[in-house]
Amino acid sequence: MKALITGIGGFSGRHLTVLLEKENVTVTGIDRSKNKYHQADLTDKKQLQAVLTEEKPDFIFHLASPLIRSDQLIDQSLVDNLKVDLFGTVNLIEAAASLKTKPRILITGTNAQYKTSQKPISEDYQLKPLTGYGLSKLTQELIGKTLADSYGLEIITTRTFHLIGPGQSPGFVVTDFCRQIAMMEVGKAEAELKVGNPDIRRDFTDVRDAVSAYWLLMQNGKNGETYNVCSGQGYSLKEIIEKLKSLSKIDFEVISLDNRLRQNDPDSITGDNQKLKSLGWQPQYSLDSSLKDTLDYWRSQTN
Repeated sequence: MKALITGIGGFSGRHLTVLLEKENVTVTGIDRSKNKYHQADLTDKKQLQAVLTEEKPDFIFHLASPLIRSDQLIDQSLVDNLKVDLFGTVNLIEAAASLKTKPRILITGTNAQYKTSQKPISEDYQLKPLTGYGLSKLTQELIGKTLADSYGLEIITTRTFHLIGPGQSPGFVVTDFCRQIAMMEVGKAEAELKVGNPDIRRDFTDVRDAVSAYWLLMQNGKNGETYNVCSGQGYSLKEIIEKLKSLSKIDFEVISLDNRLRQNDPDSITGDNQKLKSLGWQPQYSLDSSLKDTLDYWRSQTN
């Protein structure tokens, strides 16, 4: 069996590669940066077609996304996200459809596609994005399902909630906390953890649990269905910070800064994962172990 991963050099792509290779799946992939896999742009239809024709994958994990965030629904970030989420996805599915043996496709989406709710969100909850990123991913899901159905391709989509874990790049709240603390511990930063709103609650899933869900869904998920990938539990950033304090080698002050507050930032986001669990998925990494591994990763990077 061969799997092709778009965005293979990214956070989820690297962890998915490790998992699939343990499962004796041959892994290849596409990334915009130069690495040992194919350097290609999903918006280049001919280039993409050439890669798929050469590799002939059994499975395609479509993880690539610009992930350009904004507080607005319609602005330049929407345009930039759609270049890959919409047009890149169209190119990918058309290239897959041209293959003699049709691959099964999994496309990862986001909880940002949903309308906000104080209760755990299930897959049948209203879709009403507040940001360009969420709107772009919703567009990707709709075009992906529509095109795949028209070409007779099997497709699974996810709405993945907030991922954490070792190897995540800066720009995400938990990894930013861990990076700051690691720098404090070696004297490269003052003992002050700078945060936005510490009271917001989020549903965090370890990336290693998420990619195991992707592999399970690729094998056992129902064609045409969408699945939440989430822990099903919400934690406030204040609780995350207290856990990190217990893991830190130093004491530090927590400072909330207005310039780190975001518009359209819901008070609480928690997912319902019963549909995924019905296939036999269970998370293997506790929040505490995810935080420890992420902090240790940044310690290794800082040193």
